[in-house]
Amino acid sequence: MVRQIGIRDVVRCLSAVVCLLLPGSAHTQSADLVLTEADQAELNSLASRTVQKIREAHLEEKTPAVLVMDFFRNSMGSYSRLGTLLADEFSESLAVSAKGFKVLRRKTLSEYLVQNWTTLEDLQSTDVFFQIGRQLGASGVILGTMQEENGKLYLTLHLVGFCPSPNPKDIFEATDDRIRFPLTDELRALLFEPGPNYTRKPDQIPEEPGIFKAGISGVSSPNCIYCPQPSYSDVARAGKYQGTVILSVVVTAEGEVTSIYVLKAAPFGVTADAIKQAKDWRMEPGKKDGKPVSVRVQIESTFHLY
Repeated sequence: MVRQIGIRDVVRCLSAVVCLLLPGSAHTQSADLVLTEADQAELNSLASRTVQKIREAHLEEKTPAVLVMDFFRNSMGSYSRLGTLLADEFSESLAVSAKGFKVLRRKTLSEYLVQNWTTLEDLQSTDVFFQIGRQLGASGVILGTMQEENGKLYLTLHLVGFCPSPNPKDIFEATDDRIRFPLTDELRALLFEPGPNYTRKPDQIPEEPGIFKAGISGVSSPNCIYCPQPSYSDVARAGKYQGTVILSVVVTAEGEVTSIYVLKAAPFGVTADAIKQAKDWRMEPGKKDGKPVSVRVQIESTFHLY
């Protein structure tokens, strides 16, 4: 567990909450979300209202940019296939209506997650989303929450960062804008289907002659002698990031940590810090038949705020 020293709050503003009840007549085809003409019109209307809200923010950048994040189910960290598909659809609709600002491609976000070998489940605060958006060139980000209620599905949009920082009181008032449609079996299935996972699986690591695996053929696990955890990067502290980095490493017969593979990473330079720290660990090597051997094991660094 990482010790957190001081938390620098991110100056941000939350805008109006715009609610839309998703169309129950929507259906899927080949893992893609297909909306009826009426349903698409509702989504386009939501995009138009969002465009107006963003334009009213009077962002300071000459050419402001907006990034739509994957929508989550009920609460941050709960992602689904439906949330990803709806975010894609809404982003495209928003780009068509955008005036005075640009909408960043959603592929920019997925490429970022792939490069960082991270998961959507680790992104659980508006600070984290805002920091990622800023890293990718966005002035503000759009979040979405999906909720099932009485056989219907609601999508609530949250705009983050769409007000001038010198004037924190200039925020949008929350409004309710609901349209009711039944929740179909297709939508329900997508709602509970897991979202994309960008982590690496252990079986993707190439075979290594002479390297043993702990717990197999009588091989014991290495033990830590001196294994301090990495500290937060400044940007991770600013974003109040919390998550886990999982590394697959080889602990040599001499107790050194080498051959590091990232299985699950984290944004904001946290992964690089974890790798750097692991290289300095001092370990008691694993043994086979009483003799030290090189063993591949997984190590985990968990980052928490206090």
